[in-house]
Amino acid sequence: MPRPSTLEICQKHLYTDIDQVPVAYQERIKRLRVAYTFWYEYPTKTETDIRDHLMNEFDVVKSTAYEDIQIIKVLLGDIKNPSKEWIRYQVNAMLDAAYKLAKKQKDPKAMTMAADKKGKYNQLDKPDADPLPFDEIALQPFEPTDDPTVLGLKKDPDIREKKRKMLEKYNSEIEIIDVPYEEMISDGTDTEKEDLL
Repeated sequence: MPRPSTLEICQKHLYTDIDQVPVAYQERIKRLRVAYTFWYEYPTKTETDIRDHLMNEFDVVKSTAYEDIQIIKVLLGDIKNPSKEWIRYQVNAMLDAAYKLAKKQKDPKAMTMAADKKGKYNQLDKPDADPLPFDEIALQPFEPTDDPTVLGLKKDPDIREKKRKMLEKYNSEIEIIDVPYEEMISDGTDTEKEDLL
């Protein structure tokens, strides 16, 4: 069995109980958890900021910090190219902040504007789309056939005879040879030692 990569271990055990993580990976998983959470909370931080954070917090060398950053980037996805959902979340958060500020300043006009913008941005003024009627979609009826004309090929009237002759020819040429073999019994010492690091 090939040994799992560090990335596979991290994807599987990033937030599982540390006792379930292979011993050789436990310290690295702890380090990656902290860096992952830090970068997730502050997505505007640069790789240099994360590198410095790892080096200062965990006393690792620069190359180790950059290796960890590569894993974290895969786990986070490409945070430099935010998805539409992330932008939508940010706009809603800004509108909520604007509403709270207007409420704090007791400005009903600004409160109404913020609530109106949020409603329109989230398309609350439009009816919800009807779900697609997947249960009404009829399956295409398919019927098996051995007629080649359905594919645009010419029908060969002697095809069954040709098939019989080919079977006779090639079945007679096949020679089955019994090969002696010896069953191997494993004593457990031939398994590949997994190098976890």
